[in-house]
This record gives sequence, C-alpha cells and structure tokens, in this order.
Amino acid sequence: MKPKILHIGKGFIGTAVINRLQALGYEVELFSKSFGQDITNRKQLEEAIMRNDYIIQMAAIADLNEFEEKPLYGMNINIWGTVLVANYCAKHKKRLYNISTCCVYGNTPDLPSNEESKTNSSEIYAEAKLAGEHIIKGYNKSFDLEYVILRVATTYGVEMRSSLAPAVFLGQVCSGEPITIHGDGKQTRTLTYIDDEADGIVAAITHPEVVNETINISSQEELSVEDWAKIIMKVVGKEVPIKHVVNRKGQTFKEIIDASKAKRLLGWEAKISFEEGIQKTYEWMQKIWRGEW
Repeated sequence: MKPKILHIGKGFIGTAVINRLQALGYEVELFSKSFGQDITNRKQLEEAIMRNDYIIQMAAIADLNEFEEKPLYGMNINIWGTVLVANYCAKHKKRLYNISTCCVYGNTPDLPSNEESKTNSSEIYAEAKLAGEHIIKGYNKSFDLEYVILRVATTYGVEMRSSLAPAVFLGQVCSGEPITIHGDGKQTRTLTYIDDEADGIVAAITHPEVVNETINISSQEELSVEDWAKIIMKVVGKEVPIKHVVNRKGQTFKEIIDASKAKRLLGWEAKISFEEGIQKTYEWMQKIWRGEW
C-alpha cells in the first residue's frame, strides 16, 4: 500500500507535484490557505499530519519582493511554520520532505555547488530556508525525525508567477519593449523547467530508501541573464533592445549547481533545456493572451 501524503502549500511547483503523485496512485491531501488552513494553526496542522504518512512541506513566501515588504510575515510562515511541521512530524513519527532552495548557496566560493558546499546566501528568503533546514536536522538529531531536504532551483514554465524573470522577459519581447536586466547581465543561474523540477521531487517520494539526505534538484545548465534574453528573443522571433538598470541588492553573481547526487540516489536528472522550456512557456503564454487558458 502506498503511503498517504500530506502536501502543505499549493502554488506553482506544488500543483505539478500533486498531479504527478495522484497519477501514480498516491492519496494526496492538500493543506492550503486557499482552503482556510493555516500552517501556524497548531490544531489544524497537527490533525492533518496525523492523518498521513509522508509530509511534503512546501508552504512558503517564495516571492522575494513580498518577503522583503513583509519580513515578519515571511519569517512566520517560512521559519515558524517549518518549526511546527518538524515538531509534529517528529512527535507522530512521520517522514518529512522539506522543499528548500538552491539559493542557500548564494555567492559561495564552492562551484559547482554540491550538498556539502559552503552556503553564502545573499538575501532573506534564502536565509530563512537555510534556517528551516537546520531546524529539521535538529529534530532529526534529538527526536529521530526522518527527513529529506530538497534544494530546488529557480523554476519557470507553465503557470509560473508573472514576476519571474522569464515571464517578464517574454512579455517585454512580445510587446516590443526593451528587456530590462539588473546589472551587467553576466550573472548566471541554473533555471529549471517545471516538469523537470516536479519530477525530481516526486523521485524522492518514490525512493523511500533514501532518507536523512539533502539533495539538489536542479538543471546543470548554467546560463547568464543575457543568454536568457537572447534565447527568448530567438524563440519569439523578435529582437528588442536590452536595457541595463541598477543591480539588485543581494545579487548572486554565479550559480552552478551539481545535481549528480540526485542522479545517483534518485535516478533523476533534468532533461529540458532552457530553450525548449521557453518554447513551451511561450506557447502557454500565447494561449493566455488569446483567452484559451
């Protein structure tokens, strides 16, 4: 019998993960504020955790702009919420799959960054996620909490937030506006398409022998922001100017993620290139603009 799963938080990545788990025959209960549920409501949370076997903790304030505008709210959800989830999972002997972020590496000198690399995060969201990781490991050491921490990459694709750079760039190109790049555009990232990211998270669930591990779930395709702009213009078939504006505070300048551990332990690796993913994303955005989605 497959374990029953509680998925805390919905959102862009969560929806894709839930759909995949259900297609594989898992019974998934969704715990979400859209249903009037609150990760900081102890009674609601504990009762939901008690009903299930595996807990996926994905509830978070993921938009950095929102987090910086409301830091106490962000800390309450991202840190205190994780404390409560870890506490009740330990109390009731449930396995916890915690969705963290590759942003914890920040401006680390250790490149490519593997799970043992030094973390040097450059902004508050990443630090809150790293705090959550330490909380979970503390519960493991003192209360034998079973966990898997998945450090996911910045994810783009169908149904992504409009504030993510690929969506912004696509919108600017399609409307003939200049692409706005913060800084010189040489900063690099390993953006990962939603299908790959969701498949990586599900791979962790379907490999129950893998436990008490931290694993990167990321593409290993390093591209600069200027590269994104050029690829997006190629996919859309339109060239627009690039406008450089002041760099963001807390910028990460070089990101290269080593996801070989995921391949070794979970049999997973990203398959979709940025150009292919942008093509899929562009087709989806066109459907939205035509009112077909």
